[in-house]
Amino acid sequence: MFNWKLLAIPLVVIGVIAAILAVTPFNTNYSVSAAPPEQQPTPQPVNAEVIIVPVAANRTKDPNVFTATVKIMTDTKVGESSVTIAMGATGLSNVPINVPVHVQCKAADEGFTGTITPTWTLYKPADSKAELKDPKAALTEFTPDLVGAYAVACSIPGGGKADGAKLHAGTYLGNDAENCKTCHPIKVAEWLKTGHATIFSDNIDNKRTPEADTHYTESCASCHTVGYYAEPYGVGSNGFKAAMTLAKWSIPTWDKINAAGKGGPSNFAAMPDSVKALANIQCEQCHGPATEHVKNGEGVMAVSQSAGMCNVCHNGSSRHDKGEQLKNAAHSDANAAAFNAPIGPTRQACVRCHSGEGYASFLKNPKNQAAWTNVKQTIVCATCHDPHSDANPWQLRIMGKPVELPFEVTKDVGLSATCFECHNSRANPANAIKSSFPHYSSVAEFLSDTGGVTYGQTVGNSPHGALVGVAPIPNPEAKDDPEAAKFLFSKAGDEKGNIPGPCVTCHMTAPITDQKDPNFEKVGGHSFNTVSPDGKFNYTGACKSCHQDIADFNFKAKADYDGNGKVEGVQTEVKGLLDVLWKALEAKGVKKVDTGYPYGTLPKGADGQTDDKIDNAWYNFRTVYGVMWGEETGNGNEGKAQAMHNFKRAVMLLQLSYKDLTGKDVPGATLMK
Repeated sequence: MFNWKLLAIPLVVIGVIAAILAVTPFNTNYSVSAAPPEQQPTPQPVNAEVIIVPVAANRTKDPNVFTATVKIMTDTKVGESSVTIAMGATGLSNVPINVPVHVQCKAADEGFTGTITPTWTLYKPADSKAELKDPKAALTEFTPDLVGAYAVACSIPGGGKADGAKLHAGTYLGNDAENCKTCHPIKVAEWLKTGHATIFSDNIDNKRTPEADTHYTESCASCHTVGYYAEPYGVGSNGFKAAMTLAKWSIPTWDKINAAGKGGPSNFAAMPDSVKALANIQCEQCHGPATEHVKNGEGVMAVSQSAGMCNVCHNGSSRHDKGEQLKNAAHSDANAAAFNAPIGPTRQACVRCHSGEGYASFLKNPKNQAAWTNVKQTIVCATCHDPHSDANPWQLRIMGKPVELPFEVTKDVGLSATCFECHNSRANPANAIKSSFPHYSSVAEFLSDTGGVTYGQTVGNSPHGALVGVAPIPNPEAKDDPEAAKFLFSKAGDEKGNIPGPCVTCHMTAPITDQKDPNFEKVGGHSFNTVSPDGKFNYTGACKSCHQDIADFNFKAKADYDGNGKVEGVQTEVKGLLDVLWKALEAKGVKKVDTGYPYGTLPKGADGQTDDKIDNAWYNFRTVYGVMWGEETGNGNEGKAQAMHNFKRAVMLLQLSYKDLTGKDVPGATLMK
């Protein structure tokens, strides 16, 4: 419809506009940033994905944590005191009643960066009064109040696919060793040998460190028992705290715990059976309430490899913060290409390292790729640690000698066997002339004094692989702390200690404990970082026993190995050599490719084959370079990692490659011997 109000525009204004148009030349290069309405791209529908969100029992790190204040008695002379206990949730679909369930609706589409306003629907038992806290929020919660099935559904306006999750709310049964072994005898037998099975009973009798006074309180017990939820949470779920209240039983005072550790009466033996049935970390703590499953045969028990399963307790505070450390590890980067690209039936060989569940299934059947689980997942706690078996220290899935590597590991690498399984080249240098090249990292080879095309020469090695982590490492803090293990990377009371191997020694060195330090939880420990995520801090804690006051990893080399006329840091020298060799490869026709193995195109002769000299040099270039250009950034790029793992070998391989490729030594360089 015509807008008659336009006639009210003064004629003088129209005249001015006409004059401007008359003197303004038409610009044929002019472009309009916004297309006409009929040409605007149609918004694509956004598909929804629903996640049951795990909650760490950590008051400072997890915004979803819920807390309660309880009265405790640690010392009869001091009397009662009040403590605030943090509680969390595993993120399982099998949950206790009257405990909040957090659910998130997110865009399932990769690359989506916008915001969403979802619509939630809650399905529940007929008599339930449960309600969603905010049915329009991306992250919301509800509290199941009755035993039975629940479901949540989420849709995102715009026509995308909706998604949902089914849950079951139930009550705890306890005494899992007896109730579960009928159907799961092997898993129960394995679990009974783990520290989880006796963590509470040992602590209230001070069995693990009887020479030291206890600090054990109900705050500790909240993670060491089944279904600990203090009111108003968990009412009717029959968990440990409810059993304590009903039996009018309290955690023993420190005097009683210390006395038990020195041969006095057992506090655990004196516990009421109803409370004892829910003590220690049992099956239900990790698989959800089992009453309906055991009594009625309901198929409600849940299994998950999510890190949230363990983070409920292992990310419970700054003292128990392995989960927080792991969040800062590259292993946890869900957006990394390493945990996105190698998925699907055509990439079955990749999942042994590029999927947490894939790795666990690989170790169960290392020779049969068909048996490996092909799912998208980052590296989580249960990737490296078996939740049930204590066959290896720290419940590691493997230790000692790794399996199915492209080279023979001739020595026991201890706890580092886990790392060797993935951080190897997947290739044999003899196959370089068949255009078979290393798959990113050749660290396992370098720490084993092998790897790379040697051209028939004897290649030297730096001492890291031969010296680092080959024997248990005494813990310097054990002299002052009776609770500390006598050896690093070992449990308290272990008289022999574990062989950490080179990877664990350096990448899992004791983390920074000062919470005010900007690199707290970002280096060492389960972050596996020797360099902070922002690249600004080199954590040299593991180096100082041999290198004294070393401040960073690029310490000065002994000579000029890249021929630029300067003696520089070891990492700089290796980078310089990589640059020299790359120019020689370019001169032979090799071209860089930003993404996709092998990250370069190699020229072929009239016979369709690549020159062996180019193949061999490119093999060594990739062996030393590490994670290749364009794929991701990080400390492994440009040879930094290999300069630390085996500097001498890195230099010699690059210098030998240059000579074989060009017929002459690296100009102006000191040759490594």
